Amino acid sequence: MIKKIFFFLFLILVAVFLGHDLNPVDQQMFTFHDVTQPARIQEFTLNLKNLKIPPRIAPDFSFRFGYPVFNFYAPFTYWVSSSLNILGLDVINSLKISFILAITLAFIFSFLLLQEFFSFFPSLGGAILYVTSLYVAVDIFVRGNLGETWFITLFPLALYFLYKNAFLNNRLIFFATVIVLSFIFTTHNILSLIFLPLAIVFSLLNKNLKLNLLAIFLGLLLASYFLLPAVLEEGKTYASEVATQTHYQDHFLCAWQLWQSPWGYGGSAPGCQNDGLSFKVGKAQLILGFFGLLYFFFNFFVLKKTDKNKKILIFFFLVGLISLFLTTYQAKFIWDLLSPLFSLFQFPWRFIGVALIGIVFTAAYFFDRIRFPLKEVAIVIISLAVLFSQAKYFSGHDISKKLFTQTYLSNDYIETKAAYEIPEYLPKTANYLSWRKSQLLLPVRTTDAWTRTIDVKKPGIIKIDIHYFPFWSIFINGQKVYPTIFDPLGRPILTINKPSNIVVKYIETPIEKTGNFISLITLVLLFLLTLYKPLWKKLIRTKN
Repeated sequence: MIKKIFFFLFLILVAVFLGHDLNPVDQQMFTFHDVTQPARIQEFTLNLKNLKIPPRIAPDFSFRFGYPVFNFYAPFTYWVSSSLNILGLDVINSLKISFILAITLAFIFSFLLLQEFFSFFPSLGGAILYVTSLYVAVDIFVRGNLGETWFITLFPLALYFLYKNAFLNNRLIFFATVIVLSFIFTTHNILSLIFLPLAIVFSLLNKNLKLNLLAIFLGLLLASYFLLPAVLEEGKTYASEVATQTHYQDHFLCAWQLWQSPWGYGGSAPGCQNDGLSFKVGKAQLILGFFGLLYFFFNFFVLKKTDKNKKILIFFFLVGLISLFLTTYQAKFIWDLLSPLFSLFQFPWRFIGVALIGIVFTAAYFFDRIRFPLKEVAIVIISLAVLFSQAKYFSGHDISKKLFTQTYLSNDYIETKAAYEIPEYLPKTANYLSWRKSQLLLPVRTTDAWTRTIDVKKPGIIKIDIHYFPFWSIFINGQKVYPTIFDPLGRPILTINKPSNIVVKYIETPIEKTGNFISLITLVLLFLLTLYKPLWKKLIRTKN
């Protein structure tokens, strides 16, 4: 009972102290780098309300030409945030609650994972270290990065279910493992990619490898509604070209920045002195993680002690160490060697989000294995001290909620500015430079979001006000046509020889429909495996 009291007390403290600037009742909001997040939530909600599921376009972005952001930007966080919006919260409060949920669930999920290997209080201390890392505060209050924040939240949960699935031939655990994996595969384009090999290696270190590999495979299939178009249709946008314009060589860290760098709300800059934001992991996290590493080497190489979880311990140690190393200038040779892939990652310091789980696992190991009087009391005191001292960083540059709404949720911002903050998703039927120059010149078109009807009274040349992408189907007098000529903004140019009725409809491409179908069939199969016991037994026998 006392443990439950401690757990819920710390959960409340995490929500109150780390989420004090995310209070939905407060009429203040904070600014951050990724200011399009509220507009994206609003557009995603608009899709859901119009039963455009899964959402693929932001219909009002880019002069209401239809902007395919959700086709290529991992959508999980918008499922969460827009669901809150549909339930009655306004967009800003939906964003705030989404961040609060991410923080509190990260505490719960990291605790669940750690308790599979350590006792209660070391796991509690490790979970506090996980959510109080300065990088979490940066992701929320400086960068406003929903995707990375939720990746940090789901990372320990995915590993937890992979571990449980390895030892329990349980249908519900298997079901939950696949669902959570599908979530994390649709949380962040880059970090989800990094997670995949980690999940495979983690599975190799545990029992029941085939069952876990099946779960990973089904998780990928369940996420096909997003992954298939994102991979196969990305070449029809400027995503790769824009991503590689950010040179990873300019964003390596000096190792000391992981320990101490000034707190700020600016951006990442070349060199080690010019960054406008902090890359501190957290001093308590690094110190306790370092002690855990020393204790591990002392136990295994000096005292020659054994541990049943030795392979898992080494896995997490290496995840922490290698990920931190990859953020530094010393790792440049690795990035250069793998530059065709790593150039898409843009910022080496993204690996801090991956390193966190390894660091806190190592710290929890130290808490668990070290022996001294009143250890539990010491862990509680350290955890409280870290929580209270770090809480001051979980705040942003406040402005009034009203002003934030007027600035970042106005029709003018959504229709003429938001898309220019995420230009990589512009279809290649448009000329990128011409589109960039058109931001202040092009009038907004008052057209329907997903179906446009145009009555042409006399022969001539017309332009259809869309950024053409294969999910737009154009019919002239009921006959489907495929445009081949486009203006610099990607608008189809059609020559009409007689009075005609033109209908433009949003219809998913064959690739998108295939992704939807694979996801649906996988979900049905998953339910069958869960609900129909003979099928599950047959699967287990096959895997064994």
